[in-house]
Amino acid sequence: MLLLASTADLLRIVTSAAVTVDVHASWVDLNGSTVTPGRTNTAISTAATTTVVGSPASSTFRTVKSLTVRNRHATTAQDVTLNHTDGTTSVELIKVTLAAGECLHYHEAAGFWVSDAFGRVKTNINNNGSGAAVSALNLVVLASDVVNNNGTANTIADVTGLSFSVTAGETYHFEFLIPYTAAATTTGSRWSISGPGSPTLLNYTSQYTLTATSMTTNYATAYDIPAASNATSLTAGNVAWIAGIIKPSANGTVIARFASEVASSAITAKAGALLKWYRTL
Repeated sequence: MLLLASTADLLRIVTSAAVTVDVHASWVDLNGSTVTPGRTNTAISTAATTTVVGSPASSTFRTVKSLTVRNRHATTAQDVTLNHTDGTTSVELIKVTLAAGECLHYHEAAGFWVSDAFGRVKTNINNNGSGAAVSALNLVVLASDVVNNNGTANTIADVTGLSFSVTAGETYHFEFLIPYTAAATTTGSRWSISGPGSPTLLNYTSQYTLTATSMTTNYATAYDIPAASNATSLTAGNVAWIAGIIKPSANGTVIARFASEVASSAITAKAGALLKWYRTL
């Protein structure tokens, strides 16, 4: 549960951008034997720190039953951090990046999770307040196309929406399977990952289309490898596959990354791309 136990306790959300975010909280106050339900709706449209559940009255305990945070912007992602403060110390409960249309949920019986723009469960962030279960399969599906047609060739960018949260000291296995298109057969690409800095362990392999009968293969122990794109693609029918293991030394997010070999020539990661990940230790 999330408990506000003093007149100084608050739940606050920190947003990173001027993006429309809707927040709903349902809570119950207990004062002696008197139980009073309540709810709060908050509309956020700026990069700010916003109180989303206020303090209870004196001699009252407020229990947050559920919380929903939805990024309702059509195209722009939003970093959302949920903090609990007792008036002196503020602690970070969870931080996620919500792509357009995605939603962070909290329920006292189920912990935290994220749903995509279609309402499908995207990431099981917590299991009743603890980390994702060891050896439990977690799936993330890319809800919409992500395009990289940067004006500078070989500029790597996130596949926004194809990521998972990690905790320092824990070990994770991951596999990305990403269909993609290219603006021309002469436009190559590169595919990799990024994550929290200085991982204790990082080994991964990436493979992606070169021609109808060949592919590029890379082996890496650092982020954003390889440094250069390959030289060709199919215009359709390409697949990028990235698989590996990571033990981060800091909390953060592991995310797929990609680049186009040719300036202003699009490589498009297609909706339906799949991420599978497990916490193993």
